[in-house]
Amino acid sequence: MKKLEDIPKAQPFKVPDNYFEDLPMRIQARIQKPERKSVWAGEWGLALKLAIPVLVIGIGAVIFWPSVKVDSDPIANLDSVPTSELLAYLESDEISTEEILENGTFTDASLENLYAPDDIDTKDLNEAVQQFDFNF
Repeated sequence: MKKLEDIPKAQPFKVPDNYFEDLPMRIQARIQKPERKSVWAGEWGLALKLAIPVLVIGIGAVIFWPSVKVDSDPIANLDSVPTSELLAYLESDEISTEEILENGTFTDASLENLYAPDDIDTKDLNEAVQQFDFNF
């Protein structure tokens, strides 16, 4: 058997000259992919990517959204409600006289249609007074 000391110690492979100096550049050249150009050009690319879908959704909403039509007159709707229900609503809801005066639109003609002092007799007036507690 041969001894290990008898084996020549020469390197079986020879490294080419400047191999390690230009190795990083050769590796980068192999792994670097060519840059793909975006379909969307320039600075407006991101803006267009966001604006076009919003525009399409907006146009679709305008075209396909069911249009709400208000055909009825609010005054006519209010006239269709019985007076007893309106009074019950006003009595159950804690609306002050000031709120009614602030939010209501009163004309001279509408105020003239209210009870005139001549239309109320003493009996009705006494019944109305008994319904309310005026002791504040």
